[in-house]
Amino acid sequence: MPAINDHIRTLLRWQLVAILLTFIPAVSAAPLKVTFVNPGYASQGFWKEVTDTMKAAAEQLGFVLDVHYADRQWPKMVRKTEHIISQADQPDFLILVNEYQQGARLLEMADKAGIPTLMLLNSLTNEQQATFGKPREQLKNWLGSLTPDNETAGYEMAQSLIPSQKMNPSESIALLTLAGDNSTPASLSRLRGLNRALTDFPLLKEQRRISVNWSSDQAYKRTQLWLQSGQALGAVWAANDAIGLGALKAVREAGLKPGIDVTISGLNWSSEAIKHVIDGQITLTHGGHFLAGAWIMIMLYDYVNGHDFAAVSTEVLFPMTAIDQSNAQTYLEQFGNKEWPRINFKNFSLSHSSTPGSYDFTINKLLQSVSK
Repeated sequence: MPAINDHIRTLLRWQLVAILLTFIPAVSAAPLKVTFVNPGYASQGFWKEVTDTMKAAAEQLGFVLDVHYADRQWPKMVRKTEHIISQADQPDFLILVNEYQQGARLLEMADKAGIPTLMLLNSLTNEQQATFGKPREQLKNWLGSLTPDNETAGYEMAQSLIPSQKMNPSESIALLTLAGDNSTPASLSRLRGLNRALTDFPLLKEQRRISVNWSSDQAYKRTQLWLQSGQALGAVWAANDAIGLGALKAVREAGLKPGIDVTISGLNWSSEAIKHVIDGQITLTHGGHFLAGAWIMIMLYDYVNGHDFAAVSTEVLFPMTAIDQSNAQTYLEQFGNKEWPRINFKNFSLSHSSTPGSYDFTINKLLQSVSK
């Protein structure tokens, strides 16, 4: 009997413990820290847009996001990254950009430090991969990359510069190309798309190719000088919207009509450019790639939740979309105020997909995922 009583007392003790545990809140794991070394500015421009979408997705998906800005100075970007990697309090994940092809050595440093790292928007070039391999090959902590299809964007930007009305086959369009730079993978990809278009559309006759360092002011001055020199100008292929808007200003000041005398294309989905798409002064603004900030957080969310994006690819390529007169108004109505938290980012994840075969990072999916 004493043994039976002891057994009963033990059972009662464990039942009491179980009851007490139901009233003690569970201790959840600390949220994962993600550090993003942003090559741009905190308060303006394309890279601010990238951070804004990244922040919105990180908050929804339960990450703590820490952003360091390099203010378009690649040496500053390198110093900041080296400092982050050398600290004892390292992030759980690091996001880098191969700005001015500085990413390879930083990626190697992060790998040696054991920090899981992703490359965003500008991944390693083919030449760099010949040395360092692809993600998870030589550099085991390089988890993957996320890059937009810049080549198709560059091609479609050029194609849009040809007027829809039939032209005399003997006529040609004098094209001024304003590139962003001559080293960034994104810039080089867009230029490859342009080169392909120049072959496919012989009406476009490139007169000059000038790098303006992604600057609206430099684009304005170079276009102004071109027009003042008396050179022919029928179209401007601008590597981004800021460059296109700088060229637009110079064209107007020269007494020419943008969209009629000179066609101009851009890229970035900036609000000002979209307004000029609607009024016909810019043919289109390609883009959507600033949403890569959100997309990469979704990939990390899948990775930590057992749905490794490597099942799709370690090098995820997502499409960019042209905003032209057919969809500009709809986009502004949905996202004109840039309220990115309205998007349900879990809708894009493999973890919450009924058919987790690939990512659908498209404008159609984006419009479907907005909270009314």
